[in-house]
Amino acid sequence: MEMKSVRAIAFVIRCSGAATAAFGLATAAGLPQAVWAAMSALIVSQERLLETRSALTGRILGTLLGTGVTVMVSEITFRAGLPVAAQMAVAIAICALIAREHPRCRVAMWTCALVLLTAQPSVPIELVALRRTTEVILGAIVGWIFHFAAEAIVDRRTPLLIRSIGRAAADVVLPARGRHRSARAQTKG
Repeated sequence: MEMKSVRAIAFVIRCSGAATAAFGLATAAGLPQAVWAAMSALIVSQERLLETRSALTGRILGTLLGTGVTVMVSEITFRAGLPVAAQMAVAIAICALIAREHPRCRVAMWTCALVLLTAQPSVPIELVALRRTTEVILGAIVGWIFHFAAEAIVDRRTPLLIRSIGRAAADVVLPARGRHRSARAQTKG
């Protein structure tokens, strides 16, 4: 099979597997919005492992920034009686200022909306932020793990497997030659 086809199949399997595994883990952990784990697993899944790692770190940093800013803004503006839309506008504006200088953290802006729009009045904003952060980071890490595993299988193990099969075949085809060298080495020593 051509390496391009192998990579295409690996991409399909790792994306599908990562989203499913992230959703399953988030659900098993009792996280209420497991959909964000599945989405994060897909969002970080890039074409190359280095790009996926970069997306992973950006996703984690941006999520932490976004949730931190959102909690801070929500605590301050809630006391002033500002509606959720105004809280979101302020939080996103702060994150946009930071993301303009640090593009990898752009996810912070949609994290603000994610936290505020999934919040319920009966649940403290800190708990909502913790849950969304956990869901997103869990999914991102699962996405990276699946990509890393796929690369290990496709790029590293395939040549190793071929070499192992080649050595085994050589031992079967050329056993006398190998034994002959061993006998010569023993007589010289």
